[in-house]
Amino acid sequence: FDKDDLPTMRFVCAASNLRSGVFHIPLQTYHDAKGIAGNIIPAIATTNAIIAGLQVLEAFKVLRGPPPPKEACRMTFCLRHPTGRGLYLQPTRLPPPNPSCFVCASAQLTLEADTRVRTLRGLVDHVLKARLGFNEPSVAKDSSVLYEEGEGADEDLAAFLPRPLAALPAGGVVDGTLLTVEDFTQSLTVTLLVAQREVDEEEEPSGFVLLGEAAAQRLREERERRREEAETAAAAKDAGAAAAAQREVDE
Repeated sequence: FDKDDLPTMRFVCAASNLRSGVFHIPLQTYHDAKGIAGNIIPAIATTNAIIAGLQVLEAFKVLRGPPPPKEACRMTFCLRHPTGRGLYLQPTRLPPPNPSCFVCASAQLTLEADTRVRTLRGLVDHVLKARLGFNEPSVAKDSSVLYEEGEGADEDLAAFLPRPLAALPAGGVVDGTLLTVEDFTQSLTVTLLVAQREVDEEEEPSGFVLLGEAAAQRLREERERRREEAETAAAAKDAGAAAAAQREVDE
């Protein structure tokens, strides 16, 4: 890539502005885009090289063996300004897996729906994409792929989208069916246990109820409550210490 090559730079400017327009990002002039492109090589030679080096160091810990990676490995922050000890790299312990995160945990959710009425399209649009955040879901029952998206996907499977879940191949999706849903663009896997129930549309207009979703929300609320209690207790402790100090001064 040569930022001084006129046809190349015009293409880069046009393509980046088209992309910016999609996401409502302010457009750049040709000269602004050229200036931004000119900073790419220094970035590759610095930040990317640092990160690559840190990744290799952590890989050594994994290959070397015990202790296990979750204890031996560190997450390192690259700081703009040095710490009090003059360090620009700040390692920290890896946080534990978040049980309410579908990426950190091997998630299994229960999906309630009337499988005789609800369609595969509704499952993909209302549940997998809208609620669980899948970009290109692949849905399988046992060894049978019912639907997939993305590069190399079988386009013929799209014909199943209008079908009710119970009328899908491989015996259909009925009460007790386990579906494996994957998204290779995000390394995301979720298992759905389907339960047959006639869902009231006033309760859930989409006709799909995710039980694990409510559990995850309750977990987040419980964590927030505990955090608030801890902050309140700490504030009360500080207030008590301040009052004791004031009494000593008065005495």
